[in-house]
Amino acid sequence: MAKEIVVEHLARVEGHGTIRVLVEDRKVKDVKFEIYEGPRFIEKILVGRRCYEAPDIVARICSICPEPHQVAAVTAIEKALGVTISWQTKMLRELQLLADVISSHALHLYLLSLPDYLGYPDALSMIDKYGREVKLGLQLKRAGNLLKEVISGRPIHGCTVKPGGYTRIPPAEELENLIKPLEESMEGAKLAVKLFSSIDYPETPRHDNIFMAIDPGEHYGFMGDYVLTSTGERYPVDRYKELTNEVTVPHSSAKHSTYKGYPFMVGALPRMMLNKSKLKGQALDMLKDVESKLDAANPLTNNLAQALETVYAVERSIEIINELLSKGLKPEEPIVAKSRRGSGAGGVEAPRGTLYHYYELDDEGRIVKADIVTPTAQNVVNMEKYIRLSAERLLAKGEEKLEPLLEMIVRAYDPCISCSVHMVNVVRLR
Repeated sequence: MAKEIVVEHLARVEGHGTIRVLVEDRKVKDVKFEIYEGPRFIEKILVGRRCYEAPDIVARICSICPEPHQVAAVTAIEKALGVTISWQTKMLRELQLLADVISSHALHLYLLSLPDYLGYPDALSMIDKYGREVKLGLQLKRAGNLLKEVISGRPIHGCTVKPGGYTRIPPAEELENLIKPLEESMEGAKLAVKLFSSIDYPETPRHDNIFMAIDPGEHYGFMGDYVLTSTGERYPVDRYKELTNEVTVPHSSAKHSTYKGYPFMVGALPRMMLNKSKLKGQALDMLKDVESKLDAANPLTNNLAQALETVYAVERSIEIINELLSKGLKPEEPIVAKSRRGSGAGGVEAPRGTLYHYYELDDEGRIVKADIVTPTAQNVVNMEKYIRLSAERLLAKGEEKLEPLLEMIVRAYDPCISCSVHMVNVVRLR
């Protein structure tokens, strides 16, 4: 006898999705993580636009992580145009990505995931007993938003980053004013590590995992020209299609990715496992204390990796600001390159994983092709793998134990479901 277990309308994630587990004769026959958000036509909207318009357009893909989309886009376009950016622009871009990590991780850790582990339906219900935690989480998110506003002009959908540089260089006093809120937010970042390292994570979903993350170079970070895999390989970002291998599937409006036929994971846990030797400062000290709790085989520990990254992001932001102030900010204008035909791929780490943008330009610098591969779309097959494993292992204990864990597994990836949908179905009428 067949039966379907359905977790409809996943709560506390961005966008709309449903988990379906088909059970027949008390065995799991099929698992589907359905994403049914309407298609986003961003890649088609970009075609015909001048490449300098791209950062403002791709920012609209997401209100949680517009910064990674903008930085990935300008990196790809600069490659196509042959532009080399200044040290100052590189530092400002790193700050822009760190701001998004602080803001997004704070939201996810304190308001979306923590209720799972403390046994509450949402963060508001936690306030009576965990008011300090919620307050510090909001303070942490506010610090990230302030940093976004100073660097990109707005807390959401910033508008100053362009190919070749920034249209507005933040005055020194605005950067100086960020140091105090960032320092004050460190208490919330450290508390997140304490909270998520004290959790007894369910072992039900444990299984070998393949990881991918950008190789940030000398120190831990979110930008780079190469991608590392836990299988020991290192690919140039330009070869992203060999890593992502996107295909469409009938049950989801997001594409699915595998690496050499296997599911893989991108996000904070892969970054931490592949690049932890590059951490420093307080984040490294805290990692040494909690490293035994980071489990490469258990995607639920992605939350602890996010917490460690938040400590790093706050500390690194203060370090960069002090470095910029000590060297003095220069009134640089974005480099405007001569238009030429070309192509380029940019890869950055968004809070929820590796993000790729690819553009082809014509002789006049107009976009003739765009391709965007989001972290959630790369993670979907891996999510389904762990949903199946958990369903098979918990089925005998009843649906009431199964359904909350399935939601927790998906939520641990911090999926941005709306971002993940980048496909278009063109019907030609004759």
